[in-house]
Order: sequence, then structure tokens, then C-alpha cells
Amino acid sequence: MFTTALLISTYNWPDALHLCIQSANNQSVLPDEIIVCDDGSTESTKNLLDDLSQKIDIPIRHIWQPDIGFRLAKI
Repeated sequence: MFTTALLISTYNWPDALHLCIQSANNQSVLPDEIIVCDDGSTESTKNLLDDLSQKIDIPIRHIWQPDIGFRLAKI
């Protein structure tokens, strides 16, 4: 059996991230998990993900690295 993870990269744009996660949650076939790859966003992104984790049935993992320049490919 296959499992599916949706990877979403982000950096300090919680409104766009919120829309992406809402869109994933509205699909007819849901991913088994959402992994948010965060290139150093502020606390507002973490707060959003904590809130959304309580509202949707898809598990959300938040992978964060410090903001020391553009390293989106590394995350």
C-alpha cells in the first residue's frame, strides 16, 4: 500500500500557507500527511499550523530551519 505526503515549502506567508492547506483538505483524495518545509518563518507560521492541526484530520508536520538566508532547497 502506498502512502502520500504533501510537501509545502513556506517562508513568512501564513495567508498563502493557510490557503494551500485548506485546498489540500478539500480534495476528494486526501494526502496521508502534510509536511510543511519552513525556511525560517516567524512564530506566526507556527501558530497557524498549531491551529490548523486542531481543525483538520490530516496530520501536519512542521519542519523548520533558522533564517540565515535563502535555503529553501535545503529544507
